[in-house]
Amino acid sequence: MSTRHALREATAAAHERLHGLAPFRALAEGRIDAPAYIRLLRRLLGFHAAIEAALEAAPPLGAYGIDLAQRRRSGLLRQDLAHFGAAAEAPAAPVPDLGTAARALGALYVTEGSTLGGRQLARSLDHLLPAGGSAGRAFLLGHGAAHGAMWAACCAAIEAGGAEPGGLGGMVAGAKGTFAAFEAWFGTPEC
Repeated sequence: MSTRHALREATAAAHERLHGLAPFRALAEGRIDAPAYIRLLRRLLGFHAAIEAALEAAPPLGAYGIDLAQRRRSGLLRQDLAHFGAAAEAPAAPVPDLGTAARALGALYVTEGSTLGGRQLARSLDHLLPAGGSAGRAFLLGHGAAHGAMWAACCAAIEAGGAEPGGLGGMVAGAKGTFAAFEAWFGTPEC
């Protein structure tokens, strides 16, 4: 079994619960309104800015071919908020400790994995935004044309890290901790 498949199995329940969270359900069903979408963008900004900082503070992932600067998406959230004329600020979410490269790769699995579903969700905003454009939905569109190559590089890094002693266990801990932090952040009252 590949490391990525093992991570998917280990985090399947948490991933499924996230689909049931009210703002994501409304987004997926194409019934989110502008104020709710702006609140969602701010919550996402609070989480992504915090997890990006935690990844930067973690042991470097360059040996695995990962350039974290290319993978930052908090700037895209700020762009989306600016499109709506909303303040591009949010309190930082509590995130897990990513003190090992394996834990950081587990967190990266979660954040990069979210780009897969984001592209589908972007289409559900056609009732709020001009169809086909990126304005207001840049975060959901993720890495754009580079998406396939970025995901392939992430998967290669995960497999390489999983081949190391304790790698899979560390990645599972990092992924589960990241999913738990995300779920808790979206379970708290709006800021």
